[in-house]
Amino acid sequence: MRIAVWGTGQTGVETAREMIRQGHEVRLVDEQTPGSCGDIPAKLLEKDDVEWADLVIPSPGIPRHHPMLLEAKKVLSEIEVAASLLTGTLIAITGSNGKTTTTTLIHEILEKAGLDAGIGGNISPPMISLVERNPRYVVAEISSFQLEWIERFRPHIGICLNVTPDHLDRYRSMEEYVTYKRILFKNQNESDFALVNDTDPYLKDLEGSAKRVGFSFARPGTPDGAFIEGSRVYFQGSIEGEGPRLPEGSHISNGLKEDMLASALTARLLGVDAHIAEEVFASFKGIRHRFEFVATVEGITFIDDSKATNVGALDTALSGMNGPVILILGGKDKGGEFSCIVERHKSKIRKVFVIGEATARIMGEISGIVDSQKAEDMQQAVSSAFESARQGDVVLLSPGCASFDMFKSYAHRGEVFKECVHAIK
Repeated sequence: MRIAVWGTGQTGVETAREMIRQGHEVRLVDEQTPGSCGDIPAKLLEKDDVEWADLVIPSPGIPRHHPMLLEAKKVLSEIEVAASLLTGTLIAITGSNGKTTTTTLIHEILEKAGLDAGIGGNISPPMISLVERNPRYVVAEISSFQLEWIERFRPHIGICLNVTPDHLDRYRSMEEYVTYKRILFKNQNESDFALVNDTDPYLKDLEGSAKRVGFSFARPGTPDGAFIEGSRVYFQGSIEGEGPRLPEGSHISNGLKEDMLASALTARLLGVDAHIAEEVFASFKGIRHRFEFVATVEGITFIDDSKATNVGALDTALSGMNGPVILILGGKDKGGEFSCIVERHKSKIRKVFVIGEATARIMGEISGIVDSQKAEDMQQAVSSAFESARQGDVVLLSPGCASFDMFKSYAHRGEVFKECVHAIK
């Protein structure tokens, strides 16, 4: 088969390498002049590449409606191709927020249980890189972008943590975005499980024939499910029983509790003892740039939540705060609405500093709700926040926006924030 792999990032290079290993004729192409791709030659994308190919595998960053893709004979995502070659049990995690944490937790639980488990997907490495090893369990973080070009992709356990407004700069409506989150479940059958947040209105009715299993902080409405009572997870229905105890402390946000809940439920369905999950939770250090403690300076605590790239993640971060908070937000606009979130949490927000491309729109939304001020860059935002804070306050970087206007990535943004914090110590 002639395959055009479109995109020369890690996913594209690994996909091209595996397709060559599978015996296919491959062209690795990109819209921009490719850099070094190791031992695989790459070239600038031309219309002929798409016309030549029997199959195009595009990078998740390529919009579905790109004119060049409309010329292709067939288009499939990397996860579709990878899943067709992997034979292990597939556990796929999606959601607007918490995917990386939940994927990491499930993988750590399976490894601690002594099971042969691989991790990949939207979290590094790409799923396709697991094909040669072919682990017994595949734990994959899956984004809506990756789900746009699936055909038969079918996880044995599909998990959707939540759906909140995100990527509205890519999708034409919230409804379209929701469609690509829910599509995770469409190919599942009666032997599979669909694990969903029982309180999320976007997840009420799902495609697919899988057994629906709910999770929530209170008892879910599904016959089988998981919930939290006190600091412990409990299961109901055919999986009834006591689950792992969750760690306690101010660093355990509501978002992290939800991720642990979904992870504990997955472990239960796979027959892993609760004490193993409990040990993983107790030792879990968190994901970098996700509600990460940075420092306490003169009684003021700094938290890096740069991974909060949408308004849903911002809402979750603020929900876990007791206040008062000096908030730093802003970046590249993704179309999220800030006014309702700031209104909901205004009692704990002392002041907001706004940075980045979306500053004017955000300031227009929130200026009448809380005290807000524009900052030219991260250094100014951090120093001004420190000057405005009082002992006991938290300075929280939770941008609610993408990072690509001022930074290379959310990780780069978080590191710059940390550098600015350490500079004032």
